[in-house]
Amino acid sequence: MNFKKLALAAAVAVAPMSALALEPMQDDALSAVTGQDGINIGITTNNLNLDVYVHDKDGLTGSGLSGDSGAIVIEGMAINTNGGEIEIDIDADGNSGAGVLNVGVNLPNNIEIVTGELSVADSDRDTGAWGIVAGTQSNTILKSSTITLGATNLNIQLGNEVQGAMIALDTTITNGITITNGGILDANAVPTTPGEDVGILFDSLAIKDNGGANLTVAATVDVENDGLVVALNTLGDANGVDMRIENQRLGASSTNPLGDIEIVGLDLNGTTLRIGGK
Repeated sequence: MNFKKLALAAAVAVAPMSALALEPMQDDALSAVTGQDGINIGITTNNLNLDVYVHDKDGLTGSGLSGDSGAIVIEGMAINTNGGEIEIDIDADGNSGAGVLNVGVNLPNNIEIVTGELSVADSDRDTGAWGIVAGTQSNTILKSSTITLGATNLNIQLGNEVQGAMIALDTTITNGITITNGGILDANAVPTTPGEDVGILFDSLAIKDNGGANLTVAATVDVENDGLVVALNTLGDANGVDMRIENQRLGASSTNPLGDIEIVGLDLNGTTLRIGGK
């Protein structure tokens, strides 16, 4: 079939759809149409699950180590909006020739993020394959905890960054941040009761403004030549944050707790964190 015949066949194929598209809309259909620029996306999910493998392809040498590739394994991560909706608003602006793609993200109140269990294993990447080597995974190092966030807003700008950074948070997190059922485990410990956790454990950890009920955050996230840079311009109020740990335990989860721990006025305002490869 030459090009002219192919074009004619395509025109015939789309003709019925073109005719439908030109049919007049009824009044009841027109009443539901509003003019609005940009794109709005709403996400509601219960236990969106995933596993993550971070492969260190050259491993670690020295102190009796072989330099074999390893993998950080995170299993059972999940997000639950608890009936609320994650709202994403996307807009583009020409900005006088320096275009900006703006993505606003609004998180609902009481969104839950399950961190998943962290362990380590032998990576299969040194063989060119993906995944981990069966039977090499360690016991859990970091317990799976649930992070509960209040209503939170953040803004992402791609292209030209009028706001001065790729991601900007300038928000008040309702009721602060709460982490439940957390702890760092001793992967080599042999618990008296099979299946029991042994490590540095706590029932809950709450982070709020110093003396307040919510958590104020003004922070930026940017990508620079040497890695990801997180600038905590404000975390808490002028006096920082309060951290409250309930039922701090050292040892097995069945042991009596040391008690509750309260850290008052932890001032991290102006702190910069860089994350990059080595």
